[in-house]
Amino acid sequence: MNDALKTVELLERLFDLERHAIRTGVFAALTDLAARKEELADGLEGAPAEALERLRARAQGNQRLLAAALKGVRAAQRRLDLITRASRSLSSYDALGRARTVASGGPKVERRA
Repeated sequence: MNDALKTVELLERLFDLERHAIRTGVFAALTDLAARKEELADGLEGAPAEALERLRARAQGNQRLLAAALKGVRAAQRRLDLITRASRSLSSYDALGRARTVASGGPKVERRA
């Protein structure tokens, strides 16, 4: 097996590891994997076109997974913001149907002697 094919095989393994890291939420591992992929990229010269196409397909698949994970994280952030804002105030309507926000004074503790 020539060097280009060995590099393709190593990159395929890295793409598999990257896919697993994305699917399991271990995003800290992605930085190291990206650096390792970048180092190996120079060794692809002379690799067969079908091998390069497989690598491209894996990279695009991982890119889609990462985009979906990012979308999920952003949705969770929006939901947490909504919950936080809801705990600080109450939106309601008055008797005339006008929107009204009632701020929460926070939890009050009554102390008795």
